Amino acid sequence: MKNFVVLYRDESIMSPLDSPFGFQCWAEDVDHAEEQCLNAYPGVDIVWAWTGPHGVGMAPALADYYAGAV
Repeated sequence: MKNFVVLYRDESIMSPLDSPFGFQCWAEDVDHAEEQCLNAYPGVDIVWAWTGPHGVGMAPALADYYAGAV
């Protein structure tokens, strides 16, 4: 199992300028991580999935997301 942070948006409660929320989980692969996020938060839009060391928080996932978005 790998540590994943799945970034997602819930447009019903977010402004377009808000950073995505993060969901941390242990998963076999990115599809498994995204599935767990959708099970926990049905109806959200997944925008990014990051894998890396556990315990570093959302900052590396957000940095990777914004670096890939440009």
